[in-house]
Amino acid sequence: MPLQIPHPETPLHLYRHLLRESTYLPTLCRPWITWRIRQRFRDCRDKKPATAHVNQAHTSLRYLRSANVGNVHRLERLCFMATGRVGKRRRILTSSQLVRSPPTDTAALEQSRIQNALTSSPSNNAPRLISASAAPPGHDWLENWSVDMIEALALSQVSQQARDWPQNMRRALDTKRITTGTNCFGRPYRPKLVRNKLKKHWASILKQLLPPLPRGEWDHLAALAQAEVSVDELKIPSRRPVARHVQDHSLVSASEPWDWTQHILKPARVLERGSSRKQKSLTGKEDQDPRGHGKPIGVRVISPRLLQRIYGRIWNMSPLMQQKPETKKWSVSWGKEEDRISAPSPRDLLFFEGVADDGSVLNGAEQPSTRKQHRKLKGG
Repeated sequence: MPLQIPHPETPLHLYRHLLRESTYLPTLCRPWITWRIRQRFRDCRDKKPATAHVNQAHTSLRYLRSANVGNVHRLERLCFMATGRVGKRRRILTSSQLVRSPPTDTAALEQSRIQNALTSSPSNNAPRLISASAAPPGHDWLENWSVDMIEALALSQVSQQARDWPQNMRRALDTKRITTGTNCFGRPYRPKLVRNKLKKHWASILKQLLPPLPRGEWDHLAALAQAEVSVDELKIPSRRPVARHVQDHSLVSASEPWDWTQHILKPARVLERGSSRKQKSLTGKEDQDPRGHGKPIGVRVISPRLLQRIYGRIWNMSPLMQQKPETKKWSVSWGKEEDRISAPSPRDLLFFEGVADDGSVLNGAEQPSTRKQHRKLKGG
């Protein structure tokens, strides 16, 4: 059924529609989507002309409505955006979780400066001593990132990734070919060229990484995937009834009047495109003909079991990084859902009555059907 609410015309009206639709999302993605809607409205409210931003907001509103109706693919995509697997939050988590910790004292600062200089110098040259009074190299963005964390996470993702993940590692991680490479004349690379090649290499690695989650968020996602939370967190909020007039108890439809001129100027395939099975969940249109096109494609009833499966899939592609205090190396842990056999229903338990866990029949506990067969064979 299409929504019985007016179509948004002004930007403020459209903003309220977006906030209303975000309240019907699952618990996992509701806070991030709501924050993102507010942030985008504040960033674009003073921009002129606002036509492009209004059109983009209408597209987002249709996307949210399709996810709330039961489109599993779009709902899963919103959960990916909320957990940082795709979209803006993925870049936020990457810049906050993979950043290098600042030096604690002067010695650590000097050691990091020397390490950057050694990394930028080609390894096939004779090693040179770098004095403390030497001029430091030019600062760049790579100095703010922890290369050890990025390398440990990339190696772990290569061994854990699947084909259906939103991001996959598609290139080698070895930087030896950069530091020991030579140009067309057989001469080693200059330090500045080595540094530029290293920045380009690690930038491509960052584009393919799935950033780690904070500890608290990772534990909450694990609880959702293993159904160790309250039942309300695994349910979709029910849609609130449409407001009615105090004196009028009948619900008046807010649909637009029928425009017969469109059926004369445009072909039928263009007019019925919004009610097709592929677009029906986005537009909310119903078939005028009772025979119609059928049910929308990809729309299902969002049950708690289905949400738990989506959360489990997201947990499998969410890493957690911890540094070992002894070796100062980084360990990466990925979520892994245990394969559990669902409990049988009381109706199914009647079939296994009198059978032990190993499959053997208990003494003196034959099935009723087996007793009847024995009586027929004995002639009783």
